[in-house]
Amino acid sequence: MKFKFYFLAALFTLSCSAEDAVTSNLNHWYEVPSSDLVTVNTHAGDVVFALAPALAPEHVVRFKNLVSQGFFNDQYFYRVIDGFVAQAGSNGTNPEVTENTTPITAEFVVPLSVEAVIIENQDMFAPATGFLRGFPIGLDKERNEMWGLHCPGTVAFARDVDKDTASTEFYAVIGQAPRHLDRNMSVIGKVVEGMAILQSLLRGNIENGGVLDAMEAQNKIISASLGADRPYFIQLSTHPEYQKRINTGKYLDNPFFHDNIYGPRAIDVCYHQPKFTSTPW
Repeated sequence: MKFKFYFLAALFTLSCSAEDAVTSNLNHWYEVPSSDLVTVNTHAGDVVFALAPALAPEHVVRFKNLVSQGFFNDQYFYRVIDGFVAQAGSNGTNPEVTENTTPITAEFVVPLSVEAVIIENQDMFAPATGFLRGFPIGLDKERNEMWGLHCPGTVAFARDVDKDTASTEFYAVIGQAPRHLDRNMSVIGKVVEGMAILQSLLRGNIENGGVLDAMEAQNKIISASLGADRPYFIQLSTHPEYQKRINTGKYLDNPFFHDNIYGPRAIDVCYHQPKFTSTPW
C-alpha cells in the first residue's frame, strides 16, 4: 500500500511538472486569435496569414471585410517579382466602387505600444527594431512611433503614388527584405503557412512591372476565408530557443565559426525572425 501511495504521488508530481512546463511554454508564445487568421486557398494548397491589427487597424478591418464578402475569390496573384513580392487583388483593374473598395487613409506608423520589445538599436533603417507579439517592427522612442517591417513573409496593402490610395490590393514579401518600403506602406501581418507556395508562383513580365501577361491557374486564388483549420502560435523574443539564436548571431558561439573579429554583431530581426507553430514547445 505504501509503495502504491508513493507511485501515485510520483505520477501526480510528474503530471504537475508537465502541466507547469506547458504553462511556462505558453508564456513564450503569442496565440493568434482565430479572427486574425486568413486562409488563402490555391491550386497548390493553403496559404495562411496572421494579421496584426495593432500595426494598421483600419487596413486590417478592410482586409477582413474584403475576405468576408468573397472579394478575393477567383482572383489572382497577378504581379509576382522574383525576390520581391507576390501581389494580388482585382487583377490590377479598378474594381466597382463600394464601401469596401474606396481608398483609405495610410497607416504607415502607429503609436508605440508598451508591448513592443527592442532587439537591436541603431538598425540601418530605424533607430531600433524588435517585435510586437512576434511581428517584426521598427521603433522610434523619441517620436513615440512603431511600424511594421518589410521582412520576408510580411503582408501589406499596395497603393498608388499618393499615400492615401490603398483600397483592395495586397502583397506578400517572397524574397529578401525590401526595407526601403518601411514607413511607406501599411503593413497588416505576416505569412505563417505556405511561403513555399507563394514562392512557387509564376513570375510576371518584368517589363510590365511584374504583371503576368496572362492569368494562369497556378497563380489563382480559389477562395479566401477568415480563420484556419488549426491554431497558430508565434514565438516571442523571450523564448529560450530564440534567445539562444540571437546570442549565437551576436557572438558566433558555435564551433562552426572561427572568426568574430567584428563581434558582437548586429541582429537583423528580418533574418532572426520568431518561429511559428500549431503546437507550442
